[in-house]
Amino acid sequence: MARCSLCGKEDLCFTCPYCNGVYCAEHRLPESHGCPGLQLAKDHARRRIVESFTGLGLDEEPESEPNFVVRQVRKKRSVSQRKKRFSRTEIRHLIISSILVVLVSISLLGGPPIGILTGFARVAFFVAAGYWWYPTTIIVVFLGSFLVHEFAHKFTAQHFGMWSEFRMTSQGYYLSVIAILFSFPIFGTGVMYTSGTSDVEEAGKTNLAGPLSNSVIASVFAAISLVLVLLVGGVSLPFGF
Repeated sequence: MARCSLCGKEDLCFTCPYCNGVYCAEHRLPESHGCPGLQLAKDHARRRIVESFTGLGLDEEPESEPNFVVRQVRKKRSVSQRKKRFSRTEIRHLIISSILVVLVSISLLGGPPIGILTGFARVAFFVAAGYWWYPTTIIVVFLGSFLVHEFAHKFTAQHFGMWSEFRMTSQGYYLSVIAILFSFPIFGTGVMYTSGTSDVEEAGKTNLAGPLSNSVIASVFAAISLVLVLLVGGVSLPFGF
């Protein structure tokens, strides 16, 4: 038994022939762990193909022009490569992060200095008073914004054929604890890791997808608020909150 270099799972692991990393059955394929040596292996294979046709290395000049052209055809990504995959480790990290985001949302309802305790008390008060929709809306908005942000990164990366998975970080744990205890609007629980491309445009679009999705959500809520103000004078919040 060995420990996977990517997810840390103890399993009957495999050694990648390209990067010499040790990976579990789920991440043993080069595409599954974003193998940094995969492109090098492809270049080596292409070199051998050219040499088999010309009898020359890529660095050598042929004596005469060959009667054929070796083309590098860009292989289309298969449907399986574009499939929106989630590993068990990623799902576990997303669930933990979602719970932390919900706790931060409740803490913001309570306010400092001990927001989480006051927040639970206010949630119970709103529910008992029949205003259950108020804390529910806040939690759904924050949790939805977090998930949409991370999924926008992931699905965009997978659309371009990259490996992409969410992982919590130690810094994310600490920031979440501070946010929960002191009612700080911090939602940096983890990072969506991506690998498998050297294309600057694809990487840029992947990085932009998350903030852009949140901008769209903010614009939608701003438009809804404006419509409510113009039509019915806004929505009265319970007890002045």
